[in-house]
Amino acid sequence: MKIAITRPREKADETIKRVENKGWKAVIIPGVEIIPRAEEEVKKEIGRLEEYHWLILTSASGAEIMLQYFGEELKKVKLAVIGPKTKKVLEEKGVNVDLVPKEYKGENLAEELISRGVDGTKILVARASIGREVLIERLRRHAEINEVVLYDVAQPRDIPDSKIMDGVDAVIFTSSQSVKNLYKAWGEEFGKLLKNKKICAIGPITAGTLRGLGVRVDVMPEEYTVDACLEALR
Repeated sequence: MKIAITRPREKADETIKRVENKGWKAVIIPGVEIIPRAEEEVKKEIGRLEEYHWLILTSASGAEIMLQYFGEELKKVKLAVIGPKTKKVLEEKGVNVDLVPKEYKGENLAEELISRGVDGTKILVARASIGREVLIERLRRHAEINEVVLYDVAQPRDIPDSKIMDGVDAVIFTSSQSVKNLYKAWGEEFGKLLKNKKICAIGPITAGTLRGLGVRVDVMPEEYTVDACLEALR
């Protein structure tokens, strides 16, 4: 089986290995480009990590940037993350994660934090320049929030021509933004290219974006990871 996966170029090698280990062929389509903010800028906006009661990271890319910029200092604050991939990135570097919500969405993370008693505390939310506001909105009612942008999510300048979809049997969309960027790049051809392929969305937000563009979603695993998507497609 030939599977197309929308991933940033810097994550391509890792993803290709996972697909090939299952005996399939991978086609990487860079639907987004991750552009980290300057270390000096990020550190200035954050200040001292130990002043925060909680640090929230919403993506593996954000975790990687925080590890690069702060390293061992991340052990000085309680950490909450939205999904297992982000948790794995941190724990592989010896940084403990205190909270992962049962359902990997911002609103669920907010509710689980609130249930632990965060009223009057100081929380750092470090994330991408684009994202849903529900997490911030819910937490602001209870705690002092410092929202810091770690990286920008841009439309890649080198999105492949739609011919890259020739011979593809299934497509895994790993983010809502990659759906939007490919639709913008391929135009009306987007829906036609996906019509006879198995479509997997990594989570409900991505699935909703696809359906909003008239694309049928065949698979959405309970765990929002590429590995879970591959197993679901199997």
